[in-house]
Amino acid sequence: MQKAVFLDRDGTIIEEMGYINHFSRIRILPGVVEAIQLFKEADYKIVVITNQAGVARGYFTEQRLKEMHAYMLELFKERKAEIDRLYYCPHHPEGKVKAYAKTCSCRKPNTGMIDQAVSDLNIDLQQSYIIGDRETDIQLAVRLKMKGIFLLTGYGVGDYVSDPAVVKAEQCLVFNDLLQAAQTIVHCQSISKDVH
Repeated sequence: MQKAVFLDRDGTIIEEMGYINHFSRIRILPGVVEAIQLFKEADYKIVVITNQAGVARGYFTEQRLKEMHAYMLELFKERKAEIDRLYYCPHHPEGKVKAYAKTCSCRKPNTGMIDQAVSDLNIDLQQSYIIGDRETDIQLAVRLKMKGIFLLTGYGVGDYVSDPAVVKAEQCLVFNDLLQAAQTIVHCQSISKDVH
């Protein structure tokens, strides 16, 4: 089985800019390329899981979202930080576009995107991490009894300052950014291998 790092998109690997509806608004956060490279060197699959309610709300089409994701994936590939798979949820219960206005199993903190990744990539969740800047990312980790990492990037710093209990789960760690998280995880894995 494979181990994986499940990464949120906005505020975790690219800048949080609200509903991103244009290529020019996709900006990779500092240290993210290096973090992904570290994870890849340590044999982690890189899987992006992202709620994209902008489709349900009518801010952009699903086709536009797919085009932006293709562009983003190419940006990472060009930087030798390839993302293995990307899953998104276009739904929202209060959406304005009827086809997407629903409660679903994929919208975080529901497990649908991870369930699909496990099926597609043969992932061992106990060796994997969920990393993001929102409480829903940690709630998802708790639901699946996985290790969750909360980043103080994007919405994370504001959420954490206003309510540190957002990361109250015992299997949750807090890091300043993705690079710090990657360095720690990979270093600890290396120590663990040396001990055995």
